[in-house]
Amino acid sequence: MHFDWDDLKVFLTICEQGTLSAASRTLKISQPTVGRRLKSLEESFGTQLFDRLPDGLVLTSQGEQLMPYAQNMERAASAVHRQQASYAESLNGDVTGTVRISMYEQIAQFVVPHLPNLRNKCPNLEIEISIAHTAANLSRREADISIRKCVPDLPDIIAKKLGHYHYAVYGTEKYIEQNPAALTEQRYNECDWIGFDDEHVYFSSQVWLRKKLGKRLPIIRSNNGVTILDAMLQDCGLGVLPCFVGDRSKTLRKLQTIADDSAYLYLLIHKDMRKSPAVRLMMEAIIEMFEDHHQIFHGAEH
Repeated sequence: MHFDWDDLKVFLTICEQGTLSAASRTLKISQPTVGRRLKSLEESFGTQLFDRLPDGLVLTSQGEQLMPYAQNMERAASAVHRQQASYAESLNGDVTGTVRISMYEQIAQFVVPHLPNLRNKCPNLEIEISIAHTAANLSRREADISIRKCVPDLPDIIAKKLGHYHYAVYGTEKYIEQNPAALTEQRYNECDWIGFDDEHVYFSSQVWLRKKLGKRLPIIRSNNGVTILDAMLQDCGLGVLPCFVGDRSKTLRKLQTIADDSAYLYLLIHKDMRKSPAVRLMMEAIIEMFEDHHQIFHGAEH
């Protein structure tokens, strides 16, 4: 029996995503290609691995039997890949290569202004910034470093606490002038608000805001923090932002600081990547960057 390892990767992605279209987006290949690879794998095993239902694909009993073996192969291949990358870097006198960093878009609003400093500390490294709300799979090297608010409960992930931060309520001077209630507790009953959509209400800032608003909803909702900030800057309403985002704006005025004991940021890497000189150098630079600017996270400028 012959099969292509790439076909098994497609199989696992379909297991995770549930549809060919979702798997194609995750793998960044066309949906017909995903379908062809699945068909090729099924033909190589001589059995059907998924039942095709109107709302997606469901594993057959044969598919369920295959899945743990495919997962074991994926873990082994990922480990070899990580070891290969670390070994290749160790042969170089200078630390070179590309480091891929995954983060939320609001964290990027802090990181990007400090990229010149990161480049000075890591002059021979190329930096890729991947923006995503979902956590990158570090075992599969979807990213080398992840900056997140939550630490996954996985044995091979190492977490370094970067610091605690605060949220605050902000609005533009123009909006506040036109809506005096913004300066009082009546802001939650009378002012327009901008926030994340229903799929992202699990963010602690949005949990807090939705409780304050009661039955009201933000009048403008988005799945993207940069869009929320831009709408606020257009005088559309009040919003909740991390202080390291809101305090950078000369247009926004802080109305109320929110103390959130759970608001910590963590740097995450896979344990195997500690051996990578490039990842280690970038880690040290990022940790130092956060330490140097910790006051911004508490809503206090230097």
